Amino acid sequence: MKKIKTIILAVSLALPGILQSQDTTALKTRTVQLGFVTPLSSNWVDSWNCTNKFSVNILGGYAGGINGAEFSTLVSVLKTDMKGAQFAGLGNIVINDVKGVQFSGLFNISQGKVKAAQFAGGINLNTGTTKGFQSSLLANINIDTTTGFQASGVLNYCKGAKTSQLSVFTNIHKGDMDGLQIAGFSNINSGRQSGVQIGGIFNYTRKLKGVQIGAINYVDSLEKGTPIGFLSFVKNGYKSFEVSSNETMYGVLSFKTGTRQFYNILSVGGGYRNNNYLFAYGYGIGTLIALSPKVDIGIEGLCYQVNVGAWHKNGLNLLNKLNLTVAWNVARHLTFFGGPSWNVTVSDILDEFGNPIESSIAPWSVFDKTTDSGYNIKMYPGATIGVRF
Repeated sequence: MKKIKTIILAVSLALPGILQSQDTTALKTRTVQLGFVTPLSSNWVDSWNCTNKFSVNILGGYAGGINGAEFSTLVSVLKTDMKGAQFAGLGNIVINDVKGVQFSGLFNISQGKVKAAQFAGGINLNTGTTKGFQSSLLANINIDTTTGFQASGVLNYCKGAKTSQLSVFTNIHKGDMDGLQIAGFSNINSGRQSGVQIGGIFNYTRKLKGVQIGAINYVDSLEKGTPIGFLSFVKNGYKSFEVSSNETMYGVLSFKTGTRQFYNILSVGGGYRNNNYLFAYGYGIGTLIALSPKVDIGIEGLCYQVNVGAWHKNGLNLLNKLNLTVAWNVARHLTFFGGPSWNVTVSDILDEFGNPIESSIAPWSVFDKTTDSGYNIKMYPGATIGVRF
């Protein structure tokens, strides 16, 4: 934080007129200020001691403050407060507080309290408390507490209890958050997330009291809520290894991770059918419904790619399973389970002449049809039984 403040002050000092005193005790009020670049203006060398109600700078200006509107082709710098509206081709720098609206082609920077809407082609950077709306093509960065909404093309960073962030790439929030994070790539929150995280690839929060939706979710501590995604890891959540058997694959090894309300399943299995070995790998999702401390109902959907006679073969040969199981929790890390299943195989495996071959993985079927496009579909009931650790 100290480094960022130093950078902001250094940028300010590099502009004309900034070398003058930062004393804010005796600012004069001017109705109109017209200038080329400070001090070549109607306020002359007194520019940094004036608060203007309406100000126009052909290139750039440095003034005591604004209580109205200011327009600058390049850069506008204020040593005290901005109240009203500020427009700059490149950037606006306010050493003190901002209240109103700021528009710039590249950046808006403030060291004081901000209660405003900020729009920048590049970056909005505030080191004081911020309340309002921020929009930028690159980044919105607030070092102090933030209440409001941030939208950016690359990065949003802030800390604050009630904040929402929208970014094409990444949102980073420090501390507890009550709000919404949506990012094309990742959301990262170092505190409690009391709200929703939606990330295209990755979501992280230290504590979750809400919902995560993303390809990969990670939670240090789940208080209340559910991560939903392709893979979810919760330190104090649901994790188990299973060994099971069913009518199609005689041996199945599965790993489950997430929460009891929604968990992911990574599974591999093998079997033997029609003088051929079956090798399968699959993915699924499931949920557990507690009937009592010792008894759970499990509902799971899985999809396996089954390879016949080899570890891997080209072509579609899917086994889709819907399992309904009853689980008996014998001990903390020992559960027996079993129940019925409904199975659907879909195959487009071709022979050496390019003709479709019906899938040989189904032990029986109550439905068997080959579509005009060459897909063979079989359906049959089955059962699964196993032990969970």
